[in-house]
Amino acid sequence: MSARAGRAALVVALGTIASACQPSPPWSPRVAAFAKLPDWSGLWEPNVFVGEGIGQSLSAEGLKAGAPILGAKMPFNAEWQAKFDAAKKERDDFVAADPDHPPVQPYPPCSSPPFLLGIISPTLSQWRITPEEVTFIDTIGFLRHIYTDGRSHPPADELWATKMGDSVGHWEGDTLVVDTVAIKPRLVLFSFLALEMSDQLHFVERIRMVDGREIEDQLTVEDPKALTEPFRITLNYARVTDATRMIDEAECDQGSDRNPVVNGRFTSITER
Repeated sequence: MSARAGRAALVVALGTIASACQPSPPWSPRVAAFAKLPDWSGLWEPNVFVGEGIGQSLSAEGLKAGAPILGAKMPFNAEWQAKFDAAKKERDDFVAADPDHPPVQPYPPCSSPPFLLGIISPTLSQWRITPEEVTFIDTIGFLRHIYTDGRSHPPADELWATKMGDSVGHWEGDTLVVDTVAIKPRLVLFSFLALEMSDQLHFVERIRMVDGREIEDQLTVEDPKALTEPFRITLNYARVTDATRMIDEAECDQGSDRNPVVNGRFTSITER
């Protein structure tokens, strides 16, 4: 090797060493924010519906997991307990009149269920987490935006009730704390019974991944006009391991043979 070639090789080597010794460029603030967020990727379903059978009948495992939900009783005051009892009797009488053709769900057919029922429907779902927002998506059109960019709820004169309400949240470690207001007061309970609540209906959630197989949602329902105390319940989502993609099931035709509705009743029966 010539002296000139040797000097050139030495310069290259020294340059490589100097480059390696330079500190890595700092991450951008948004990349750093992403790095702090938990990983809730994958597909999830309410654990009530794990092992679900034909016709959406619950498995033994699902019934066990769902017992606290299916048996939950909200602490209504006397006025709202009377409203609940009347609504339940009306629904029960309707079912008894024709038990082979159950009533349709208490929200518009061919639409996603409203909050609160929508967060525990028998569907697959995904959590999409960014520094600015957490989005909950399922396969029947339920879409929930939880803003985590530091904003508060809109002022009262810019806030109106919707079926999803307005949700803002923040992170406490790996726990997502969510505050939801402006939900339409016609609340669809887990029993598929619809009940008019007051204009003070308010939800608080603490959502976290318990382990790699379960997400837990500690839900508190507040309504000082209708409840004697806040109602608390824990909902759980199980990781889905036998599916790899979301399939949109929201398409629906009220007049089709698959979903015929006549006089407020389903007219086709799934044999079990």
